[in-house]
Amino acid sequence: MMEVTLVWNLLQEHYGNLHWWPGDTPEEVIIGAILTQNTAWSNVEKSIKKLKENNVCSLEGVASLNEEELGVLIRSSGFFRRKAKILNFITNSILDAGGLEGLNKLDDKELDEYLMGLYGVGRETCDSIMIYALDRKKFVIDKYTNRIFKRLGIIEENQDAESLRDIIEKEWGIEDLKNFHGMLVNLAKDYCKTDPVCSECALRINCNYWKETTLP
Repeated sequence: MMEVTLVWNLLQEHYGNLHWWPGDTPEEVIIGAILTQNTAWSNVEKSIKKLKENNVCSLEGVASLNEEELGVLIRSSGFFRRKAKILNFITNSILDAGGLEGLNKLDDKELDEYLMGLYGVGRETCDSIMIYALDRKKFVIDKYTNRIFKRLGIIEENQDAESLRDIIEKEWGIEDLKNFHGMLVNLAKDYCKTDPVCSECALRINCNYWKETTLP
């Protein structure tokens, strides 16, 4: 079994600092965290570009639009009607709570509970907003994290990487946690795909999946 620290070291050597997440402002990160649900980031980038072109890529900007107007701008993100409804609700809710300044007054537990209580915000979206928009110490666990950790043998097939959250969050600081997530996302897209490209992966030598499917 490969240890999490070794995964970090090998990925850091391979990718370096990715400056993850790809967003210019905390408000853009919040918007992007909603738009990226169930879609590729390339589709989100198109929506973000549309919002910027119309000068509404902010909490106040999005909140100023009705759902139909917003849906037109974010159509490329998929499920645009649902996401327009979610974004409209979330941006207005955050503004009613005092905006980013209001959220920053909450401690980690309060912030987590507040975000998880918002319509359309699940665990992954909440954690993404907390660490990338508000610089709270959270490790984002997504489908890529689970896929990679299961193939490496760090967790069992019937486990979730959530079981490693406390260990990982204690081991690394905020900026390293951001980069760790970013490196795992890139690894999943570059090599550890649904149909993996093991022969080129920097982690293959210690990977259970590679050993079981490749070695005689």
